[in-house]
Amino acid sequence: MADEMIPSSIGSIVAGEVLAAEFLMTLADRDASVLNHPAFFHATGRPGSQVVRVPVLGYGHDLMAAATPAAETAETAFTDDAVDVTLANYTIRFTTDDLARFMADGKIDPIMFAQYAGVNIGQTLISLAANVTDGFSNVAGSATTTAAWADVLTAKAFLYVAKASGPMLSLVYGKQWGNLESDALSLGVLPAQTNAAIVNSGLDAYKGRYFGVDFFVSSHVPTSDAGAASAGAIWTPGGVVWADAEFANDGDSNIVNLGRGQFERVRRGTFSETSYMIRAAMGVSLGINAAGVTFKSLR
Repeated sequence: MADEMIPSSIGSIVAGEVLAAEFLMTLADRDASVLNHPAFFHATGRPGSQVVRVPVLGYGHDLMAAATPAAETAETAFTDDAVDVTLANYTIRFTTDDLARFMADGKIDPIMFAQYAGVNIGQTLISLAANVTDGFSNVAGSATTTAAWADVLTAKAFLYVAKASGPMLSLVYGKQWGNLESDALSLGVLPAQTNAAIVNSGLDAYKGRYFGVDFFVSSHVPTSDAGAASAGAIWTPGGVVWADAEFANDGDSNIVNLGRGQFERVRRGTFSETSYMIRAAMGVSLGINAAGVTFKSLR
């Protein structure tokens, strides 16, 4: 997780509002652009249960054989499979009391929490994905060495052998990307060269395309090997599958459907308290095992 700067209490937020009508954003992941990458496969449709089944078909991988006159052609088994994505209900709740709302002069309001809902649903999905991608059978890199571009080429070699196709996506920890930047400079990559994106990528989640791989950075990338290493990943379409579902419309004016989730205002008048609930039904699963590679390096 990110090393976030969090106010100690509602009182500190109120004190800040008294001093100045300005907001300083805390430090945390907010960029969910990785969810739009075509290699991050989204299972669409409205499931009839908590499990979304995604068919995997083997079109185009069988070679035709020469036919022998007066001999029957042998049957070729049709290759198919499926990936099951189990949905779970994810929630988060914030509460303010009437006195805090009065002192903050409306700054703590439903609009702020609704925006917060969209960001956090996306970040939860990214976290779920990051915590399954360390399960690919093929592993590039080592828990005892820093990330290097040679490891990226090793990962691509696994994908070549597996006959994976389509755009490649990599989700790595910030330190892993920093080590790749250092390695790029040691290899002579300078801003004036065609690989300038490596040096000038800035602090957004998307770092650019290098060796044909689109790199994204996230603090949600988990540790491995007793916390000594980071376990990012590189995968192609089919490697990671995510799904979500819409909640039924309750007809309640306090509930707003967000497509991927819900935002609800809950009032408990006897407690002088208003709660804001965010919920989403979603899940992430590994898809085709050979379509991805775990990218491991020293933390």
